[in-house]
Amino acid sequence: MTRAAERPAGSRPGWAKAPDFTDDPERRAAVDRATARDREHYLRGGLTEIECRSCHACVMVKKYSSFHTSVQWNAEARGRCDELERIRTEGGNTAMMPTCPRLSASIDHGVAEGIVPGESPESDPDGYW
Repeated sequence: MTRAAERPAGSRPGWAKAPDFTDDPERRAAVDRATARDREHYLRGGLTEIECRSCHACVMVKKYSSFHTSVQWNAEARGRCDELERIRTEGGNTAMMPTCPRLSASIDHGVAEGIVPGESPESDPDGYW
């Protein structure tokens, strides 16, 4: 018997260890809400917009510790960054560049001024860590 034949009529194919709760709409809705909360937390939660003081590119930043910073670039910010443009015109790969040093200085300034919170996983307000 194939897997398709084992599924109840009208059910969607899914991963065996991740039920889709087709037969329990209330549970399905709860799982969908939890998934949306997780997505928001991990992709945008705790991020602060910071503007590079040199080229004025705006990125989203989150500090996890003094050594760990998450930076979310967008297309407009990549297009504005003079340092990234210099690397591109020299034939370099901007994906291999850890970050723009001018933006890094702007982030450090933002942390010093209290614009970017110096967070850690232990202080996560959502309690996900």
